[in-house]
Amino acid sequence: MKDELLALKLRNINLNLFRVFAARYKKLNLDITPIQGRIIMFIYESKKDICQRDIEHSIYCKKSTISVILKTMEKNNLITRVGSMTDSRCNIIKLTKSSLDIAKILQEDMKKINKILGENITKDEYIIFSDVLKKINDNLERI
Repeated sequence: MKDELLALKLRNINLNLFRVFAARYKKLNLDITPIQGRIIMFIYESKKDICQRDIEHSIYCKKSTISVILKTMEKNNLITRVGSMTDSRCNIIKLTKSSLDIAKILQEDMKKINKILGENITKDEYIIFSDVLKKINDNLERI
């Protein structure tokens, strides 16, 4: 196995996922980007208050990138920011009614996507695949 091929294959899968999600969002008449969808779902599925720092760590993006995305989402009435009662340096990111509706659509669509992605993959193959992805992610931390 050539290491550069592994990185290239992972990059191609990531780009293909981005393309597929963008097309699905358009088909579902959702006026959001895939990264906005990830942020909406992260907040929607979270059991605690979410601030920008939490999103940065979850999405693996720079502070400045997340800041621009959140400003756009706020402008498009997808999120609101509320001052934290426990940390004055942090604003809590809340979903609006509009993005809550989007989250429900995305949640249902993700079930369909996962079913399709998992076709022809055995339980054992999935376990091995998950282990390999974890190892790759751990190795990335060393770069």
